[in-house]
Amino acid sequence: MHYGFHVSISGQQGLAGAVIEAELLGLSAIQIFAKSPRSWKLRGLKPGELEGFRARRENLGGLPTVIHASYLVNLGAGGDLWDKSVFSLADDLAKAQALGAEYVVVHPGSGDWQRAREGALKARELAKVGKSKNGPRLLLENTAGGGEKLGNRLETLLELIEGTPLGLCFDTCHAFAAGYPIHQDPQGVIGQLDAIIGLANLPVIHLNDSVGEFGSGVDHHAGLLEGEIGVGLRTFITDERLHDKVVILETRRSTHEDAHNLRVLREWLEDADSR
Repeated sequence: MHYGFHVSISGQQGLAGAVIEAELLGLSAIQIFAKSPRSWKLRGLKPGELEGFRARRENLGGLPTVIHASYLVNLGAGGDLWDKSVFSLADDLAKAQALGAEYVVVHPGSGDWQRAREGALKARELAKVGKSKNGPRLLLENTAGGGEKLGNRLETLLELIEGTPLGLCFDTCHAFAAGYPIHQDPQGVIGQLDAIIGLANLPVIHLNDSVGEFGSGVDHHAGLLEGEIGVGLRTFITDERLHDKVVILETRRSTHEDAHNLRVLREWLEDADSR
């Protein structure tokens, strides 16, 4: 299993700085934004930035990399917002292809699920990722629900990805908030994922505890063992059916919080390996 944090590219080192941080923390995977997550403005690559990122990443044995799309993207919307969303997502996919990142994760948005599906496929087409066998895979992330947000039910996510090259990124906090009992029956939730989506279509997991209560629809992440899911996450993430997944912690970042979350996750994984 590869695991890591969502790391920043905002420092002087830019993209290479994300890999440097991963090496310092002993991470085996990372997630990044390719641009500001709260702006439509694109981010160009600085001279040598792409080469520096790829070289440092290769030195760490590849370091599986996930790019998270902008929070502004709404593939289920119509009109100008849909156009902006598709263009922004296409930019992330093109950057992922240039950087050698394996995955791009996007929230489906709210509105019409068929339009969301069309938007995701259109972004892939614009980025020309389908032309390369080694191109990044676009993953739709499950949501906590609320309002007209798409993707809080596995059945809806299946409608979005079935018959396409799209896959799923499964967020444990979102699933718990949407009513999937990871706290009580984590293995049963994995069984549902396998039966409805297929675990081969789920390469990335966002491992987050939840501030919000079960079924609350509240998307608010907590550190491991610091939220309402608790030890259920241990049973979930150490299930052998998930051994080959890329696991990203989207917990709050500080020296203390990073140390806590890495210690907990590593203890879980080491205990599972020793059985």
